[in-house]
Order: sequence, then C-alpha cells, then structure tokens
Amino acid sequence: MEPESVIEFSRVVLFDQIGVTGATYHIEAKEEERRLLAVRFGLVAIHQLTAHFTLSHATEEPGCYHIKGDVTGDVVQSCVSTLKDVPAHVQAAFHILLRPSRGGNTEEEFIIDLDDERDIEYYADEFIDLGETAAQYLYLNLNPFPHAPDAPEFSEDPTKEVLSPLAQGLKGLKKGE
Repeated sequence: MEPESVIEFSRVVLFDQIGVTGATYHIEAKEEERRLLAVRFGLVAIHQLTAHFTLSHATEEPGCYHIKGDVTGDVVQSCVSTLKDVPAHVQAAFHILLRPSRGGNTEEEFIIDLDDERDIEYYADEFIDLGETAAQYLYLNLNPFPHAPDAPEFSEDPTKEVLSPLAQGLKGLKKGE
C-alpha cells in the first residue's frame, strides 16, 4: 500500500465551472498551509502566498484550457554559506496551456514550439488544483542560491583554488621535511 500524498495548499476548480467567458480566482494560503509548504520546500518560513488566476477555454485547441496568472509570496530562505535567514519577495507571472493527457499513447506525435512562452501541462482528471499550481510557481521562482548580505563572497572563477590560511601553510609542507 502506497502512502497517500498530501497537498498542503489545495484549491480545486472543476473544468465545468469555467464558463463560456472564462473565470477568475484569487486565492491565499492560510497559516497552516504556508507552514506545511515551507517544510516541503525546505524554507525557514512562508509569510504570505497569494495567486490570481484567469481560466478560459482554448478556442484554438478543443478540450484545452488557458490558465494565466501570477503568484506573489514573501518567504524566508537559508543562506547557502552561513545558514542565516534571507528574506525574499517572489512575484511571477505565468501562462499555462492545459491539454488532455495522452494516456499511454507514446506513438502520438506533437510539435514543440520553442518561441511559445506558455508552459504546456497535461490533465487526466476534470479539474485543476490552483493551490498546487501556485505553490509550484512560487517554488520555481525561488532564488536557488540565497546569500545573506554579510555572507562571504565566492570566487568568480570556479577553477581558481581558494585556500584557507591553514591550507596554504600545510601546502608548503612536504612529507619527510
């Protein structure tokens, strides 16, 4: 028996709820949801997480949906060198083209347009979880290497060897001398 996955921040919208003219949603994570997401993402804290979505039918592709939105969050990350708290503000816009899942059909051909700035995602159920979508876009837009203002600088040249004073002294010693 597999463990049941838990979605910390869930706001489910059925595709049937998207009217002919589309639908808009504004969501905000509650304190407990933010705490659980912080644990999942390895953050010190998430103080605020909101998202705005506009959902509409993709008229150019039957059965597909456009999801446009933006996510805003105030988080605290750990500095990669000192582990001190590093507050950060995240704001990101996104545009998703949601297509029906192809199931197990691996023979089906599709074209990837590298100039298309939309993210292409697939759905198997008749709903989308806007909370999970917001959480994913928050995570994707975090600084992968947060630094505290007083953190030591790293060498610009990764091939340049930077030795501590002790290592420099030891480097001069030779065995048997």
